[in-house]
Amino acid sequence: MNTLNKTTSSQKAINILFALGLTAITANTFINKPSTVDFEHITVKSLKVLESSGHPRIVIANSEFSPKGIYKGKEFVDVGSRPGMIFYNDEGTENGGLIFMGKEKDGKVSHGLHMSFDRYNQDQTMTLQHIEEDDYMVTGMRIIDRSTLPIAEQIALEKANENGDLNAKKKLEELEKQGMLSANNRAFYGTLNGDAMLKLHDKQGQTRIRMIVDKEGIAKLEFLDAQGNMVLRLPDDQKL
Repeated sequence: MNTLNKTTSSQKAINILFALGLTAITANTFINKPSTVDFEHITVKSLKVLESSGHPRIVIANSEFSPKGIYKGKEFVDVGSRPGMIFYNDEGTENGGLIFMGKEKDGKVSHGLHMSFDRYNQDQTMTLQHIEEDDYMVTGMRIIDRSTLPIAEQIALEKANENGDLNAKKKLEELEKQGMLSANNRAFYGTLNGDAMLKLHDKQGQTRIRMIVDKEGIAKLEFLDAQGNMVLRLPDDQKL
């Protein structure tokens, strides 16, 4: 009986020492994380690159885990599914990304790739894109003017207005008069439904110059006034 007790006591001691050793190894692994880990293959649905502060720098995700709109490290709006890669600035605010999707259903194609660069605390000011939707196809670069109003503030005001907040409605009306809610195209270079073109717009978004070589190979240069009326077309043998 004494022998059995001694054996049992010895086994308990061994078990305790083993548990302590395993705990120490586990703790050491978490405390002293390896700075570099090599993999041959990684399969994930979402991958985040974080700064030491904890806010994101890059998020790569599929449709299911695509991130919501983030402003200074906090989610503020649901922008829907956007599989691809989203970029963030030093403050943890979204400032561009690359998204892509595409499928054919019932003989109709819905396909798109879109890379954007955002203004500080605002939305996209330059895009590179290719979009196919039914009989519509565009490929090119677009330049867009944005205001200095933070997009998170704008969306918060719009939500409050939808909920009947009269102060928010008044504020939005004031911002609209100041041109702080506008997002106007300033330039486009690319192809649209087979026509190659360069389009330049004024601050109000009105097209003022169009340079086009259409799908039939006909070239033309057009100048328009602030109301969209044609003032000059080259070659000038075409009717205005």
